[in-house]
Amino acid sequence: MTKQKIKFYGFLLILPVMALILGGCGKSLSQIAGEKATEALIENQTGGAAKVDINSGNVKVNTAEGSFESGANVKLPADFPKDVYVIDGNIIAAISNQENKGFSISIESDKSPEEVSVIYQDKLKNDGWKITGTMSFEGSSSVIAEKDTRTVSVIIAKNDNKTTVTVSIGTK
Repeated sequence: MTKQKIKFYGFLLILPVMALILGGCGKSLSQIAGEKATEALIENQTGGAAKVDINSGNVKVNTAEGSFESGANVKLPADFPKDVYVIDGNIIAAISNQENKGFSISIESDKSPEEVSVIYQDKLKNDGWKITGTMSFEGSSSVIAEKDTRTVSVIIAKNDNKTTVTVSIGTK
């Protein structure tokens, strides 16, 4: 991964904080200024064009390399693979990478980490995935699977009263 891509994805981690600072109803001058400043920063770091939209507590970033969305009303990317189960819950972040057809989504669920692990193992097997690894430890677990030239990892962790499920898809 190039330094520019590393800087870009590292920068994505601070965007939810910016959304909270600049959040609210309607676009204020500070939101517009924040969007433009963030676009300029991303463009400077990556050398490519970026579109940033901060609206109602959500942050959306689109570049030629991919997209990122975080906040309260995140939608599943339209091209998210149909053969990867998405557990019921609130999607709080979604990343898609055009270059390698990769995806990562984070979901808050009311189910326990143990329940989520069993559900993902069953659903992935039923959708033709081969489970290549599982792990469980104090309040968290993971499921790793392969299919064709793709891999999926499901990281499950208890966080206060919710379980956070992060599903990442990439190529081998």
